[in-house]
Amino acid sequence: MRKYLLAAAAAALASPAIATGNGAYVGIEGGATFPRNTDLDVILNHDTTSTTFDNGYDVNFKTGYDVDAIAGYKLGILRFEAEGAYKRAKVDGLGVSTPLITAVGTDADRTATAADFDVGNHVAITSLMANALLDSNFGDSRFGGYVGGGAGRAWAKFSGDKNNAWAFQGIAGLRYAVTPNVDAGIKYRYFHTGKLDFNDAFTVDGEPFTTLAKGNYDSQSVLASLVYNFHSSASPPPPPAPPAPPPPPEAAPATQTCADGSVILATSVCPAPPPPPPPAPVERGERG
Repeated sequence: MRKYLLAAAAAALASPAIATGNGAYVGIEGGATFPRNTDLDVILNHDTTSTTFDNGYDVNFKTGYDVDAIAGYKLGILRFEAEGAYKRAKVDGLGVSTPLITAVGTDADRTATAADFDVGNHVAITSLMANALLDSNFGDSRFGGYVGGGAGRAWAKFSGDKNNAWAFQGIAGLRYAVTPNVDAGIKYRYFHTGKLDFNDAFTVDGEPFTTLAKGNYDSQSVLASLVYNFHSSASPPPPPAPPAPPPPPEAAPATQTCADGSVILATSVCPAPPPPPPPAPVERGERG
């Protein structure tokens, strides 16, 4: 899924199509998150001793859920947005390194097992991020994609403790304009935090121990999104073309007036004039 979304978003940005209009937008997103198995360095404290165990815990997580709300502004092919998100996933299993188990068993004077350790049953991450994205359309102005990333702060709850750290993420997605103002889509997100520290305390056969577990949180999420654009994402249709002007009237044909007063075409021949009347007869006088 990640490869498909990244490839589609890259194709959208390579397209020469014109991007959607500028303006503000808000949206909600939700879907599944897939936390990466996490190795935690553990500092074990007992009495006055403190020992560090690299990769002391190996925490496996189940698929969880990821929801967020976004608000931003689009300017050309650029989008700038603020994002508030919440992720939660259950712990699927806890692996404990052999040196750490051995150390606890030695201090407690009995054989210890992984069951003596507990990191709780879930992890929860609340984050506030600022994202910058490149956004453009495919050939159809209703279909497009985006790619980018963000940075911000994450607040984590795990192993009965809370901590916060800087966080970073990579984003890619596809969108489709179901109306001129509403986009529906699918989004991929890779999320990573800086080092998080979690304190814990437990007892084994009455011996008190405290631990400090350190590590990063990484996850991938696939989300469905619904975004409302305060501008219209579809370009208005062009105005109708003005009607063609009527053809010019035909010019009147040239005429001529004949000797008899008749008017005929200039290309015609006037009728011949009537022959003159015969002369009157001459009268002769009588002879006497």
